[in-house]
Amino acid sequence: MPEGIPASDGSLSARRLRVAGLLVLLVLSAQLSVRGAAARRLVVVKVDGLPPDTVERFVRERHPRTGKSLLPWFKHVFYEGGTRLSNFYVRGMSLSGPSWSLLDTGQHLQIKGNVEFDRYTLHPYDYLNFIPFWVANVGGLRVDMPGPELLDEVGVPLLADAYPYEERFLSFQLYQRGTRWTTLQRGVQNKFARPPGELFSEWQLGFDARDILNRQQERELIEKLGDPRVRYLDFYSTDFDHAAHHNRDAATQLAALRELDAFLGRLWTAIRQTPEAPDTALVLVSDHGTNTDERIYSQGYNLVRLLGSEAGGGHHVVTKRRLLSDYAIKSIFPFIPLVHSTTDESFYLKGQSTAYPTALLDFDGNERASIQLRDSDLNLIHILLLQLKRADLTAPVRRAATEALFTTIDRRRGGWQRTLSEIREELGALGRLIERQRALVAAQPKKWTKEDADAGRDRESRRHTARLNSWVADERQYGDYARSLANLLALERARFDPAALRIEELIPKGSMGDHNRLHELQNYVAGPAPAGLVLAPDGSLDLDRSFRRVDYFRLLGEVSVRNNVQAGLENRPVDFVAVRIPAELLRPSLGKEEQAEEAVWLYGGPEHQGLILARGREPVSLRYLPVADLTQDAAGRITFRRVPWRAGLPLKLWEDARLRTPPGPGREGWLEGWHTDLEWLRAAHLTKYSNAVVGLHEQLARHVVEATDPEAQGITDDERLVRCFRRRQRLLVESDLLILANDHWNFDVRGFNPGGNHGSFFRVSTHATLMFAGGERTRLPRGLAVEEPYDSLSLVPTLLALTGQTEGGTRPVPVLFRRGFRPFPGRVVKEIFEGAGTAAPVAGGARPEAKP
Repeated sequence: MPEGIPASDGSLSARRLRVAGLLVLLVLSAQLSVRGAAARRLVVVKVDGLPPDTVERFVRERHPRTGKSLLPWFKHVFYEGGTRLSNFYVRGMSLSGPSWSLLDTGQHLQIKGNVEFDRYTLHPYDYLNFIPFWVANVGGLRVDMPGPELLDEVGVPLLADAYPYEERFLSFQLYQRGTRWTTLQRGVQNKFARPPGELFSEWQLGFDARDILNRQQERELIEKLGDPRVRYLDFYSTDFDHAAHHNRDAATQLAALRELDAFLGRLWTAIRQTPEAPDTALVLVSDHGTNTDERIYSQGYNLVRLLGSEAGGGHHVVTKRRLLSDYAIKSIFPFIPLVHSTTDESFYLKGQSTAYPTALLDFDGNERASIQLRDSDLNLIHILLLQLKRADLTAPVRRAATEALFTTIDRRRGGWQRTLSEIREELGALGRLIERQRALVAAQPKKWTKEDADAGRDRESRRHTARLNSWVADERQYGDYARSLANLLALERARFDPAALRIEELIPKGSMGDHNRLHELQNYVAGPAPAGLVLAPDGSLDLDRSFRRVDYFRLLGEVSVRNNVQAGLENRPVDFVAVRIPAELLRPSLGKEEQAEEAVWLYGGPEHQGLILARGREPVSLRYLPVADLTQDAAGRITFRRVPWRAGLPLKLWEDARLRTPPGPGREGWLEGWHTDLEWLRAAHLTKYSNAVVGLHEQLARHVVEATDPEAQGITDDERLVRCFRRRQRLLVESDLLILANDHWNFDVRGFNPGGNHGSFFRVSTHATLMFAGGERTRLPRGLAVEEPYDSLSLVPTLLALTGQTEGGTRPVPVLFRRGFRPFPGRVVKEIFEGAGTAAPVAGGARPEAKP
């Protein structure tokens, strides 16, 4: 067409049609790219703590007599007949509770530990303790394990929730919905329905309760494969994890793996015998790896003892696991909600460990520990109240102590008053929610038909009751805390009479108060000074000389042992300490291009520190900033020195030869820039600390979901207040200090633990297993090893894409959206749909074997 002549309407329409056609083709190609493989039924085998390198080792090893693989079914099903991911990782800590939540939801972390404690109420969220759940289930008080209950509260569904009740079969597991008492009953019956000689032999060695449950679950799983209505089935096993924790030898691990291998053979054979076999996908996944070495005993360090010592602050420590539980009769009683470890070195709370614990410790996973310390200002107020009740204080000291008490309360008054007002508002909305829930519970049928039970309607009704009970407990416990806080704020100088006060009405028992700021953790008030309260020259109380203080970063960084008898094992149990820092406090110290929305500080010593900065969402961008001497003053101002990249910084990225930075800027240039989480994963996943930069952000950042977002549009005032309350509850379980152990050290204090451990960000611990195999119509690739790194956020969107339940790979179809599913932040494993990847030899280049 000559220039200057306008196009006709027909030409414009044609162009628009061509553009529209191209867009349609692009959309279709995007959708087809995740529909190359497809399955109508999913069978998911969940194996706790299974490291892919250990599987690889024994798949490649040959039996000396038969010449076959030591794990023939792994080899046949997944290595020859399926796809395995060579570089699949935990996104957060290598800890079962958080790891399985990522794998079961496909969403960012809401659960940050195996155990979490509410700072205000000391309510424990124990995500691993099955027995209290079973008992409460029998009594009709609970339906689901604590993990699903919590996720329901914050509105995050599980993968299994994508399937109606009658279309799924779930095993006993951490994120368990409901329970089947017939499984346990039949398991016991089958266990003892054997010849007397066999029973006597096993009795002499001890009955294995896990074997009773696992064998019966396997029978029921295989039975359910014959029901064409069931489209989702899973099986959960902890056997390898238990074996690896207690034994470091290859023979024990191989024995556990051969049991698993035999189970996979029986399961695969049963699948192949069903009419649904061509459309069935079998998936095997683990939540983390295991850090174990036959040459090294994992060495333990007792943080409970450190915290209870004079140097550690003289704390009464609360845990959920009893010290040396393998040797304590009480440890077999599983209903103890909290375990109190009393110290004789408490500076002001001797004999009050149950009423006034001052430290909460979760050491599960063993390579890490989370610590919450009581609000340092509450300690100071408590000490001053105790001192002011003494009759022997001189008048000048009494006046100075009284002034210090009210100065401290006034300094915190604004924040505490705001908290009190918010809690009262939130409890008002919660109370109205409780009344509506009571009406809902009262309207439930008293009897249920078989059809109701088959559809799960009876369990859903009991969930309403369980939610009501939980909310009533929340209302009571938070109400108690609010009353104590109100009493403290009501103290007046003019009418202050210490002798008439009851401290327990001002300082709530069993409460940690608010989180400590960085300044408090560096200057923590642990007790009165040896000389007691001391006056400053101006007659005021000398706060520096009147109180014992602890810098917990220096304390933990300087911990060392003298009885280390293993060559090559460091004498420092603590690798580094990680804490979340409010990013707004760093803004004055950061340049325009360094501003962040989230920040994590890593402390490995005064000169070995780092800041992990984060900004943006989906994808998040991250930067590691080397620093030294980071401190916060009493006014809240944070200062630090910038240092160049060098060896010895936390995560040891600079000196790790396996860091793979892209060509161009060089190692230092790349490390000094911002990169997406995927870019960090690709560059660092082979290093000693693997994806720790991403994982530390995942662990310590705050991930908002709909049910904790009070700023959402279109919600009522009460909905907003309830969301504020749920957000408050999630913030109150955050740790003050996340402590990471050095290689082959652990913090287990339940008993001797010489085998493997996990919980850290070491690659050996975060490197997990993910394998796929399927029938002919699933079109899953065979003999494929995917080298591209993925993390645990990829599992759910991949499985839902495989079963046709997403649009474009990561957006749930409308029916799932209505059930609460939301777009997934993780990537779909595209190689299983495209068939692309590296075809790896199955056993060191040997020819494929025949079917086992």
